[in-house]
Amino acid sequence: MGTAAETWRTRPLYDIEKVAVFKKLVSAGRELVFAELTLDGQTLRYSMSSPASEWRIQTLFTKEPGTIDWLRSFRRGDVYVDVGANVGMYGMYAGVIAGARVYAFEPEAQNFAELCRSIYLNAAHETIVAYCAAICDVPIAYSRLLLNDMRTGLSYHDFGEPSRPYDQTQRFAQGCVGFSLDHLVQSGAIPVPDHVKIDVDKHERKVIDRMRGLLESRAIRTLLLECDPALPHTRDIVSGLLRGGWQVNPDQVRLTRTGIRPADAAMAEVVEGVYGGNIIFGRSAEDLAFASRALERFSPEDLERMGQAA
Repeated sequence: MGTAAETWRTRPLYDIEKVAVFKKLVSAGRELVFAELTLDGQTLRYSMSSPASEWRIQTLFTKEPGTIDWLRSFRRGDVYVDVGANVGMYGMYAGVIAGARVYAFEPEAQNFAELCRSIYLNAAHETIVAYCAAICDVPIAYSRLLLNDMRTGLSYHDFGEPSRPYDQTQRFAQGCVGFSLDHLVQSGAIPVPDHVKIDVDKHERKVIDRMRGLLESRAIRTLLLECDPALPHTRDIVSGLLRGGWQVNPDQVRLTRTGIRPADAAMAEVVEGVYGGNIIFGRSAEDLAFASRALERFSPEDLERMGQAA
């Protein structure tokens, strides 16, 4: 029997222990280790060449509550742009399970290679296209990626300049190219996206600054933004999106790893620009209805108890 805190933990859409098996595939003279997930009759594969990749697979349904529900809400054929794709956990799910057309951007070379291995394992190269590139605040940039570590599956790498205080001479610098989203769409490199995820570890402002054309065109239906309240620009980004007519479903921001927060408190943090975590913005209530459906995994008693505990 788990503790009360464990009982209140957010119930994931799937139990990874029940849907995943680990396999090996000999391909072109090398062994590929991967996890194979069976999800409602569909098969999804993830390359697993490092401990960090294995951890990301194990926490796929618990690390970011609500993200999988968001991806499942996509219509087949929707265009999904994954900015900061890492090894492709969410991009792969969007392309293989949700049937979206995916354009994934990951500048770190080892993460990019793992992402490509997963695309290969799913035979998904027709619907998932990956680019070893950063998304930035100028149309085209040639710079360096300052690596946090030389291990596959890690994050907090910085394109062009440090995002936090550290001696950049102590980091390995990988040559890297970057593009703005507006430039990529205007040049025809990628189609206009229906959905965008921005998870770039403190470089969110740069991505937002040069996708203004897309935002103002109202072409994007939903936008997931990882928010860090410690950053001075977070408040400006969130308030700017809200002023621009974007909506937030309170049920999405009150869903956490450990349970459900009161909706009023969570939304107050969003409005004040101090919310920490993923905020999914939408153009219509219909596009955000997935968040309310996610709460159906809880009984009314669970919801009441978790709300009181929060």
